[in-house]
Amino acid sequence: MMMARYFSVLLMVLPVVAQELPSAPHGCMEGSCYPATGNLLIGRAINLTATSTCGLEGPEQYCIVSHLQDLNKCFKCDSQKPYDAYHHDNSHRVENVIYQRDGRGELTWWQSVNGEENVSIRLNLEAEFHFTHLIMKFKTFRPAAMIIERSSDFGHTWKPYRYFAYNCTKTFRRIPAHLLRFIDEVICEERYSDIEPSTEGEVIYKVLDPAIHVKDPYSLDIQDLLRITNLRINFTKLHTLGDNLLDRRPDVLQKYYYALYELVVRGSCFCYGHASECTPVPGVTSRDPGMIHGRCVCKHNTVGLNCERCRDFYHDAPWRPAETDNAHTCRECNCNGHSNQCHFDMAVYLATGNISGGVCDNCLHNTMGRKCETCKHFYYQDPTKDIRDPAACIPCDCDPVGSVEGGVCDSYTDLDLGMIGGQCRCKQNVKGQRCDYCKEGHYGLSLDNPLGCHPCNCDPRGITMIGAPCDQISGDCSCKRYVTGRYCNQCLPEHWGLSNDLAGCRPCDCDFGGATNNKCRMDNGQCDCRPHLIGRQCSEVQPAFFCASLDYNKYEAEEAIGRSPDDPTLPGNPRPQAETDCVQHLNNQLRRNRRHHRRHIAQQQRAALRRIRQLQQTPSVSTVHRERQPGQMVTWTGPGFARVKDGAGLEFTISNIPYAMEYDIMIRYEPESTEDWAALVSITSLDLPTSLRCGNMLPTEQMYTVTMSHHRRFVEMPRPFCFEPNNQYVVSIRFQRHAVSHRHLTAFTLIDSLVLIPKYDELPGFQGDDVQDERRRQEMELYMCLDSFMTLPMPALAELCTTLICSISAIMYNGALACQCDPQGSLSAECDRVGGQCHCKPNVIGRKCDQCAPGTYGFGPYGCTVCDCHSQGSVGHQCDPVTGQCPCRHGATGRQCSGCQPGQWGFPNCRQCQCNGHAESCDPETGACYECRDYTAGQLCERCVNGFYGNPILGSGEHCRPCPCPGHPDSGHSNGASCHTDYASNQILCQCGNGYAGPRCNRCAPGYYGVPEQPGGMCRPCQCNRNIDPQDPESCDPQTGQCLRCLYNTDGHSCSECKPGYYGNALAQDCRRCTCVTAGTIDGYCTDGVCHCDKRTGQCPCKPNIIGHNCDNCAPNHWNFGSDAGCEPCECAQPNSLSTHCNRFSGQCHCQPGFGGRQCTECEAFHWGDPRVRCEECNCHPLGSEMAQCDRVTGACVCKKEASGSRCEECARGFTGIFPKCIPCHPCFQLWDDAVCQINRDLTHIKDVIAMILEKGVVPGVSDSRIRQLEKKLAQIHDLIRNGDREGIYNLISQAIDDLRAEIALTDGRLMGVSRELNVTADLDNALKRNLTALEKELKDLNNTLHRLQRELKNYHTAGLAEQLENIRKYYQISLNSEQRCNASVYGPQSPVEQSEDTRKRTEALLKGRKDSFMRTVTANKKSLSELEEKTREIDRKLTNLNNRVCGGHGNASANSSCPDSPCGGAGCRDSDGVLKCGGKGCKGTVGASLKALDNAEDVHKNLTATSEELQTIAKKLRDIATLTQTVKTQAKDTLDKAQGKKELFENSNKMLKDFIQKIRDFLNEEGADPESIKKVAQQVLAISLPVNRTVILNIIEQIKANIANLTNVEGVFKHTSEQLAKIKDLLKRAQDAKAQAERVSDNINKTKEALETSQNAITKAEKKITTALENLKNAQNITNTLDNKLLNLDSNLMDVMMRLANLSHGVDLLKNKTEQNREMAKDAKAQSDNATQEAAGLQEELVNAENLYKELKEKVDSVGGTGEGNISQKAIDMKKEAEELLKKATTGMETLRKLERKFNKNEQKMQQQRDELADLEKNVTEVREYIRVKVMSYNNCQ
Repeated sequence: MMMARYFSVLLMVLPVVAQELPSAPHGCMEGSCYPATGNLLIGRAINLTATSTCGLEGPEQYCIVSHLQDLNKCFKCDSQKPYDAYHHDNSHRVENVIYQRDGRGELTWWQSVNGEENVSIRLNLEAEFHFTHLIMKFKTFRPAAMIIERSSDFGHTWKPYRYFAYNCTKTFRRIPAHLLRFIDEVICEERYSDIEPSTEGEVIYKVLDPAIHVKDPYSLDIQDLLRITNLRINFTKLHTLGDNLLDRRPDVLQKYYYALYELVVRGSCFCYGHASECTPVPGVTSRDPGMIHGRCVCKHNTVGLNCERCRDFYHDAPWRPAETDNAHTCRECNCNGHSNQCHFDMAVYLATGNISGGVCDNCLHNTMGRKCETCKHFYYQDPTKDIRDPAACIPCDCDPVGSVEGGVCDSYTDLDLGMIGGQCRCKQNVKGQRCDYCKEGHYGLSLDNPLGCHPCNCDPRGITMIGAPCDQISGDCSCKRYVTGRYCNQCLPEHWGLSNDLAGCRPCDCDFGGATNNKCRMDNGQCDCRPHLIGRQCSEVQPAFFCASLDYNKYEAEEAIGRSPDDPTLPGNPRPQAETDCVQHLNNQLRRNRRHHRRHIAQQQRAALRRIRQLQQTPSVSTVHRERQPGQMVTWTGPGFARVKDGAGLEFTISNIPYAMEYDIMIRYEPESTEDWAALVSITSLDLPTSLRCGNMLPTEQMYTVTMSHHRRFVEMPRPFCFEPNNQYVVSIRFQRHAVSHRHLTAFTLIDSLVLIPKYDELPGFQGDDVQDERRRQEMELYMCLDSFMTLPMPALAELCTTLICSISAIMYNGALACQCDPQGSLSAECDRVGGQCHCKPNVIGRKCDQCAPGTYGFGPYGCTVCDCHSQGSVGHQCDPVTGQCPCRHGATGRQCSGCQPGQWGFPNCRQCQCNGHAESCDPETGACYECRDYTAGQLCERCVNGFYGNPILGSGEHCRPCPCPGHPDSGHSNGASCHTDYASNQILCQCGNGYAGPRCNRCAPGYYGVPEQPGGMCRPCQCNRNIDPQDPESCDPQTGQCLRCLYNTDGHSCSECKPGYYGNALAQDCRRCTCVTAGTIDGYCTDGVCHCDKRTGQCPCKPNIIGHNCDNCAPNHWNFGSDAGCEPCECAQPNSLSTHCNRFSGQCHCQPGFGGRQCTECEAFHWGDPRVRCEECNCHPLGSEMAQCDRVTGACVCKKEASGSRCEECARGFTGIFPKCIPCHPCFQLWDDAVCQINRDLTHIKDVIAMILEKGVVPGVSDSRIRQLEKKLAQIHDLIRNGDREGIYNLISQAIDDLRAEIALTDGRLMGVSRELNVTADLDNALKRNLTALEKELKDLNNTLHRLQRELKNYHTAGLAEQLENIRKYYQISLNSEQRCNASVYGPQSPVEQSEDTRKRTEALLKGRKDSFMRTVTANKKSLSELEEKTREIDRKLTNLNNRVCGGHGNASANSSCPDSPCGGAGCRDSDGVLKCGGKGCKGTVGASLKALDNAEDVHKNLTATSEELQTIAKKLRDIATLTQTVKTQAKDTLDKAQGKKELFENSNKMLKDFIQKIRDFLNEEGADPESIKKVAQQVLAISLPVNRTVILNIIEQIKANIANLTNVEGVFKHTSEQLAKIKDLLKRAQDAKAQAERVSDNINKTKEALETSQNAITKAEKKITTALENLKNAQNITNTLDNKLLNLDSNLMDVMMRLANLSHGVDLLKNKTEQNREMAKDAKAQSDNATQEAAGLQEELVNAENLYKELKEKVDSVGGTGEGNISQKAIDMKKEAEELLKKATTGMETLRKLERKFNKNEQKMQQQRDELADLEKNVTEVREYIRVKVMSYNNCQ
């Protein structure tokens, strides 16, 4: 019997015991092993202490609160002696807790002193132990608070394990009180601190909670958590009944103390898995049975109290705790027999890849290394012996001269490292096995050299690659061809650039002219350059320097000395003159013709005689300056030529020869006729030549004679002449005609210059016979380098010629020449490389840019200025080169000779100024007077200046007087710009300044304020930021300036901010209405449908999770827009949904195929099952099931009461008949049926259990794994019994009991938590069931409604309404989608709607409790529906108003759509042909206004056409009048003189204007010229004043008035269109308000609104087109206004007026084309308006549909009662998305209308300005008419 009890206990505790048995049956060989686990208190009573024990000082009384065994409840505690069951059973020392009962079986315990709260029990261990768990059983109440602590350093530091408290938050505030999340987390636990039970309450603590998975039980953190040397339990608070708080007497505290029956500290010896048993620690003598000792019996080559280190000489691997499959045995070190000591080095271990970390110590036998594996220095391993041989290392044999470190050699052989055992370590430059000879490239082995041998130091670039680089003994290097030196590191002379080339160095190749010689630097090859030459070869010119060209030595003929033919210095003899005979002959002829009266011939002969005499006076040599025209080829040098007469000559002086050598002499010339000329040249040296080259020549004359052919431009002397420096030469040349005998007076030739060209073949580099000189001579000839300098302009030089010429120049001038560019005349200091020509500024010439070109003057920083002498006022084109003064004719003055004398005007026909005695000077061109005196002004000082009035014309007797406006101009109180005398009223009328008004300007104009009637008072603009009408006298206060009528939705004292409900920039007239969506805006910011937003940005204050500028959208991943709390998160399940987004109105996520439910966590609608496995269709019978959706888990359909079966297609139990006609059974059936069903359920359950036992042999509820565990443990128990180990059995049972207690306590805590969670889940489940039951009913109603709508749509489809077919299909599809969304929102997987009938019954009671609240909600919904009905009727009224606004009729269609009572038509109205009818003539709607605007546009076009014809007639009349005016002018001599004087000026002006007019004509003829561009061109043309007479002006005025009258009709169109646009805007606003009110009614009303929006868009387009047409008409009006404005100044060119009128006529024709285009645009606008009419025509049918649907909806609400209201509410929520889109469209339309309104206002203001300008124009024309009248009278009287 006792054995059976043992077995029953063991079966219960085996699952816990199995965790603490040794981990492997193999002992310690293959893995970790652990000692047995037991109670660490056994045998350690002496180590267990308590800070408080009752009765230690003497007997103490204590009481027991819950003691019910006898009447005595108080007892004595005497712990002065240890406990003895027979003598001292009232001793309650702390060691009593080790064993729960004594030898008699009585309970023993430890007890603290009464009333003491802070008490601790401490266990001190002699070594480290593994601590697993703790069990305490209390005799009294468990402590209200306590702490379990540990120490792993024998009490030096403590760490908490766990806190326990009745109220953790209050007792231990900083300690978390949640469930354990991490294995080492320190938390506070409350379940073991309750006041119940009053006795035998337990506290259980496990170090490793089984609920927390431990990944690595061998980690340092887990080991540290289990390891202890001390354990302390601190009791910090007692559980009391509260009386101790009021009374602290001892008798009250006698019942409050700590009393502990039993304390179990489970643990084991701590050996890191390296021992399976432990022995007593030295010094511990206790040997109690079951005691857990602390000294490990170590395995795996470990030692120590806890096996915490490796044995000596076992350090090849690091010490580690053992693991299950790896014992981590300490390995023996390998020292190859040369040492018996080692240590572990972690760095070595890591370097070997965690293979070996042992390092040997004190190696013997001349070895060293980590394993004593190598020989010491000066020893190496004998290749014939193993390293373990004691004689393996032998001494080295190395030459001390060539080896290092005294003869060290390689200690072993390793070919990979290049080591050979015994190989000597040679010096750096030594090689050989014994280091006894030098390496290649070195020489001279010696002991004193630390490197052994000296390097050859041969430059590798300069030595040959054959053989050794140098001699092994001497060290001499072998050099390349052009290399020299001991080390081959130098180039031969005239070579440089030592490199790896085959030759070693390169030739210098210095320029033969630029360098002084052919030597260069060896490192960079730089040659020795002549001055100002640079580059490596000295072939480049230094900046600001140049090379002299071959013709650089040229001498201009203009600078030579001219000689007459008779001058003896010229070579040769002069020829006789032929002029004497000619004169004598002409005189004889003249006398003969006089005798014969041949006057005509005599005049010719006298002219010839005068010409000959002039030629006789012409100088022999003169200078001819030739101007340089842009694009002209310059064929000369210098400013021009020397013009030499036949027989005369030039004398040149030459003193700047640079180099002694022969020069070719060349003369450049330009013939004036086709005759050839001859040149006699004489060259004379003034000094005796001293140079070696020219020393053999005598200073005598050298003569040349050459012929100057008229076909050429230069001639070269037949022989060169030797010139030398420092000598002066005179070259005299006589020029005469070739092959004639006499000199002719009229024969001249032009000489440009004399040029000396060096004979370059005499220079070094050309004169030799070597190859280079010959090549240079050939290149000069081949590239024609010399020929390029013979003609002008000089052609481009070849690059090779440039190089050769620079070399020649360097030799001749010893370097390069300085540019010396004049800083004022040149653009920079740089000049051309060859020739040195500087880059001159405009009109500057010369090589240095130091003189002005002919025809210019004023040499300075900006170049020279063109003389520009007047052709009629000057006698020549040249001017003074300094002052620029031209030579003037008589009577002309000015620098250009282009002006009259002072007091005259009208050059070149100068006449006196006419200024009415008020000025002395006038404009030299127009005659307008300058500086008019006596307060006069005008061209002739004929009128008073502004601020004065009177008639200042000479002879009138009047003068100018100041204007009284109200004060005089100098009084400081004048507000008028000018005034004039009104002769009709004899009053002075002031022209007020800006801001003033009144006859005397004594009050402020509208838009201004102030006190102008007082002296010093002035009018200032009202500071209203341009937000008032400045023409409105009441726009601001005229005294204070306060703004009174703010425009553009602005407000404030100065109209500087937007009105409430508006936002934007008031200063820019950009205040817009806040467009906040009421449903998304915080309620406090909206009042009466108007919401306030940020006045600057317009940002609306949004509800939570709502975004957008207008609060019109849910934040991403949110839905339920329109709720009071904002939007809710979607929470779409992943990856079942396509994205994290959902429908923002229904919350429906976008599910993957096969998933459904709002969050995509269920099967799709009308399916059941697990969507992750398989979903099946419900197939519920429609007549037997409550709904089409079945249970989403089981697939069972929700049957009606009378139906049953999986598909609800059978009669239910309790009903009879054939489905679906099921009849209820008799009432008694139910009573018997319940009893029978219960019995059947019980029998079925018993049968199932028996069948399972018979089939599987398994009791239900017990798993196979648990049975296997029990069998395994049972086998262990059999082994224990068989071995007779009673002590082991006892320990095993005790351990199992302790573990069982801990498991029960943990399970109890978990069950309590699960119970609480189940309760909460049940409450939530009930709430969901209640809500979804109501939703189910609402869904049924909604489905019925949708089915009915589908049927109606089908009927509607078959009614033959073809124009609505597409809309019906679209709306039908929307209805289907809505139905699917509604079903999906209710029938989701795991939906509470599909729960069992029993669950729904339990919710009925809760529904009854909420009935009143639900009914109130229904009542509120009914009220809302009534309001919606009223709003629908309001929409009907507004739609009727819309028909009136758009079409002009109410649009109430009859049965045949004829609308008999609405002649203007409307929505749904058709004419007799069946065409939609809207608007027409006589109708007041928008369509009628559009037609009227089109008619007005056509009228304006006709008026413009008539105006064009009239203008052409006016042009003809003006030409006739101009002819008459010309006749009148010829009758008056003075007038004729003036007209002739102006004629030339007019002709020049007309010539210039013709080109300009042609450009205008080309522009107007271009395709694509818009009216705006034509307007600009016309304004420029019309800006020219028109001189006409009175009759023409009167005709023009009458025509202008007629045009203005026509344009007034256009303004009427504008006004009418504006009124219609305002009405449309008001109508649109009302429609939008109606839309906002009806957005919760139905989808059909939303469709109606969409149709309204379409109509509105069409109307907006029509408005835009009309506005475009009006703008084009306005452009035409502006052009006419421009014509009127330009008729003010009428005293200008008569020919100009005819040209301008002709061009204007042509421009009007083009405008006619543009007007035709505008007419086409107006037609398009009408077409758009017709489209708008067609769109609006469908509104009536949509409205009828909406009314029908609303009636059906109302009937449905009345039939379903209260539950239907929720259905409507849910449906309205689904409609929010479409309503939101409509709201966006409306917002966009409103913004467009605002822009149009602002544009319309601006246009009206502009039109008002144009009206004012026309009024001013009429006034100005009147004044001009009077002025012309006066002038005509003056001309008629010849005054």
